[in-house]
Formats: sequence, structure tokens, C-alpha cells
Amino acid sequence: MSKVTRPVPVALPAHGVAFAESLHAADFRMPPRTDPFHKLIYVLRGHVLYRRQPHTRELPAGPGSLLALAHGTVHQLRDQAPATLLLLCLAPAWIADDPPRRDLWRTLAHRGHWLLPSAGVTGERFENLWRRALLEQRESRPAAPVALHALAAQILVAVARQPDTPAPADPATSRVAAVALELAETFYDEWTLDHAATRAGLSRRHFSELFRAHAGATFLHTLTRLRLDHAAQLLHDGAHSVTGVAFSCGYRDLSHFYRVFRRRFGCPPGQWSRPPVSP
Repeated sequence: MSKVTRPVPVALPAHGVAFAESLHAADFRMPPRTDPFHKLIYVLRGHVLYRRQPHTRELPAGPGSLLALAHGTVHQLRDQAPATLLLLCLAPAWIADDPPRRDLWRTLAHRGHWLLPSAGVTGERFENLWRRALLEQRESRPAAPVALHALAAQILVAVARQPDTPAPADPATSRVAAVALELAETFYDEWTLDHAATRAGLSRRHFSELFRAHAGATFLHTLTRLRLDHAAQLLHDGAHSVTGVAFSCGYRDLSHFYRVFRRRFGCPPGQWSRPPVSP
């Protein structure tokens, strides 16, 4: 992709979702502008100053920054260092057609700015969603619009679920916190201590120490608690078999699931799911 000196033009397709990249040259210039679509901007590389009305002060945005701009918002970006931006552009009608999606976007646009640890787990997850979307968009695969809508929705949800509390100042602690957040959302995956430590870019020992300080429990204890809490709730709801519950919580070995469940709750999962007997 060639470097640009002005914002890249974006033409939304009929289905209303477009992903794009803007690679800035050293002499990039952007006058104040508005767009006819909603826009989420992710700073992949470089540093920019951004301003949006009614605010007059420029704010810095470096790698990992996310900016949410509603359509019609007057805004301006100015490079401090040549930047690479990833863009998610959304038709107002696509947002407005679904009330939960509309409420979600309203919340994001009101907040307007996030900072993700771009060199760590959280930023990597966002970037992977964009990569998948660009592949779908370029290849024009069957049902590509449905896939693009799903990926756009995943990005919006992931942004909305970012904690309001600032990330820890220490990079290693910040990466461990990001892994803990990812674990809470994907505990059903094939997690191991080695995998988690690798995700954080730390040794097993260092990761274990920082994780216990962050979560108040060991990695394995936290993983097991997340899985079994979910299992207990699914069994209580009564809509799933024990085998289905084990699968949904990430247990491939049914006998192992029975053992850890009994150890935690004092009874096998089949008994936990039974309604109380009336006197």
C-alpha cells in the first residue's frame, strides 16, 4: 500500500460496513472534516494529535489508541510521527437498524477514546479481528457481508468491555492483566499455564507470581473456578446435558470434569442439576 498525504477516501458498500487502512506519508495533512458514516480509528503505528468539536484542545493518540467518531462529527488528525491507522466505517443505518447495536455505538461515541496495550494481548486481539475482516473484504467469500457484520460487532463489543480503570504502569503487570481479562472471556478454550505465560511474554515463574498478585489466586485455580462457576449455572438452568455442559466449559475429558466438579461442589454434576424433591 502506498503512503498517503491526505485521508483515504472510503466508499461504503451496500451492506454498510467497510474496513480500511491509512498509511501516512511524512507530509500527511488533514483539514477539519466530517464523514457521512460512523468511524472507529485504531492507531497501529506512529503518533497523532486529534481534535473533535466541540472540543478545541488537541489530544495525543499513540499506538493502541482507539477513537470513536459519530457521523457528522467535525474532527481533525495531525501526525506527530507518520502514522498507520486502521479504520472501521459503519453506515448510520446499519447502527440504527438494531436497537442494542445503536445503544452500544451511542455509548462508544460518547466516550470517544481508549488506550489499549497494543504490544500485548488486548491489542493483538483487536488487530486479529481487523486482519480477518480485511481478508473477508478482499476475497469476497460466500456470505462475506454477514462475516463482516459479525466482525464489526465483535470489535464494538470488545471496545465496550474494556475496563475504565487505567492499565498498570508496569508493562509486565499490564500484560498479565490483559491475559486475565482474556481468560475470563475465553476460559472454555484450551488454556494452559505455558500458553498464558507465552501470551504475556513472560516466564512461567514470573507470570505465576504476577497473576496471583493480580487475581488473588493461582492461574489454575482461577481457570477452574471460571469453568465450574459457568458449569454450575448451566446445570442450574436445566437446558443442557452434563456432557454438553462439560463441553461448553472447556472440559474435553468427561471423567475429569466429574472429578473437579465433585471436589468443588461436593456432589456429581448430575445431582446438582436435579430439582429439589418436594416434601
